[in-house]
Amino acid sequence: MATTTTTTTNNHTAIEHQIALQGVTLSNNTIPPTEFLMRCAPSPSLMISCGCIIVDPSARKIAIVHDPDTNITQLPKGRKNINEDIHAAALREAHEETGIPVKPLPLRIATRATPTEDMMHLVRKTAEGYPEDVTCEVENCEPVAVCYHRCSGTLAFKLVFWYAAQGDSAVKPVDGTKEVWEEQYQVDWVDARSAAGRMSMVADGEVIDKVIADMVASGYDI
Repeated sequence: MATTTTTTTNNHTAIEHQIALQGVTLSNNTIPPTEFLMRCAPSPSLMISCGCIIVDPSARKIAIVHDPDTNITQLPKGRKNINEDIHAAALREAHEETGIPVKPLPLRIATRATPTEDMMHLVRKTAEGYPEDVTCEVENCEPVAVCYHRCSGTLAFKLVFWYAAQGDSAVKPVDGTKEVWEEQYQVDWVDARSAAGRMSMVADGEVIDKVIADMVASGYDI
């Protein structure tokens, strides 16, 4: 069997550098070459979290969570359980932290997920007749956004998958759903257009803005 030798530069393979340079060219040099290098995060260094933007479309409100102990206002989220589906974990965490019964909110979320055969008649085609890489016309329950950062406490690479969910602001939240360390959380339904400005973290506000844009694209008056 022939042996293939791969040249490395600065601990990265030559092919990685080639891909990076192509990416920078395509992006008009606005993205650093390192952004295009493939990396590996072993499982102990990876933290998967997920949460929901809980919307009451008829009332045009979004549920937010305030922690008076830290003075942080955010969206409900938490880590997935072992062997738990990410979307199911997001719905569970949203309900646990708020007490609000939630269900998925399908929207016309632009997604690179592959459309199934029964969706193909709704998907725009390229000039060559292939489905466009981003599907915009199909209602779906894909993540509306992903936030990512290195956790300051554990140094793990943290991914937060966000989903749109629907709740009823007129229904009293269920008692006893919060974990012990969450019992002080205060839940409030606020005007959807003002919710982003209430967030302690800019990224959470950007997620809210994305959901509102997806709702408008889906025909909601919000």
